[in-house]
Amino acid sequence: MLFRVDKDTGTVKPVQIESELGVSKPGDATWEFAKKLALCAATNHLSLVRHFNGVHLASAAHLAIATRNCLFPDHPLSRLLWPYIFRTQQSNRAVTRAQMVKGGDFDSVFSFTHTGMCNLFSGTYVQYKFIVNDPEEDARDRGILKGGFDTPTQNDLEQLFSIFFRHASAYVHIYYESDAQIAQDAAVQNWITELDGSIPNGIKAVLRGGITRDSVSRLIARFMYLVTVQHDIVGSFLWNYQLWAHKQPTRMYRNGNRMPLDAYQRLVNANFNLNVPRTPLMNDFSDLIRADDNKRAEAIQALNDFQKGLKDLETKWRMESWHVWRVYPKLLEVNINA
Repeated sequence: MLFRVDKDTGTVKPVQIESELGVSKPGDATWEFAKKLALCAATNHLSLVRHFNGVHLASAAHLAIATRNCLFPDHPLSRLLWPYIFRTQQSNRAVTRAQMVKGGDFDSVFSFTHTGMCNLFSGTYVQYKFIVNDPEEDARDRGILKGGFDTPTQNDLEQLFSIFFRHASAYVHIYYESDAQIAQDAAVQNWITELDGSIPNGIKAVLRGGITRDSVSRLIARFMYLVTVQHDIVGSFLWNYQLWAHKQPTRMYRNGNRMPLDAYQRLVNANFNLNVPRTPLMNDFSDLIRADDNKRAEAIQALNDFQKGLKDLETKWRMESWHVWRVYPKLLEVNINA
């Protein structure tokens, strides 16, 4: 799909879609159908590739496993990350068994056969880029910075990420007085090594200058963003639109058949499952700091400052016009449990 910048409005407009219909442009007899095909492809990509494969299988599961394997329960970074990994492995296993099996939700709802879905997952898993969890770096990687058009969602995501980074940095600086101290922490070294070896294409490139307080803080912020903002964008939020199958179809038939009722019921079930309230990000997690921790007061203050930052942004955005694309802090959940 090809977009062109409209400098007068500061937006991008679709000008061409290439599909099995050939090349379609606005005004062509095939344009409306081509748009529906593009929406179908987008919803397949977001649901299967960006959401389940990218968030659940390629990154969040490895975070949960590596943190349990390498950071002892009383390690300060484990305490910080615990809300973000709670029950992740159990959740992933349950969802995989129900949705990826032959005849499960994925090959019954989306546009792939079971074999095609498995090939899709295998092919896109190895293409995963962890950098998607850093809005500014991701925008630079995709070439949309200073593209000559407005990026309101991108601007919002950068504001959210900055709150995560400030929080992670404040917390890390409480427990590590120097870069040398954190670089010499064997548990942190093992944690990063396991993450680098398990997440497709690794994470050490993201660390740039090695293990420092700043690089580890940014890494932690990326994981927090992954579990909360990224997951809701491509997961729960997306499913608010999945039931509009006549407008944003999850599969389309060459013979013109409508989506079967069974597939629609599966969409209803999944939508319910994904929108059951989970632990909100805007919550008090100070009980995770050990009572005998000599840094307890400082750590709790860092957690409180984090919550204040989220509340301040929530207040600021709620005073502005409501936007359907805006990821309000109050909507975010602290883990990815189904």
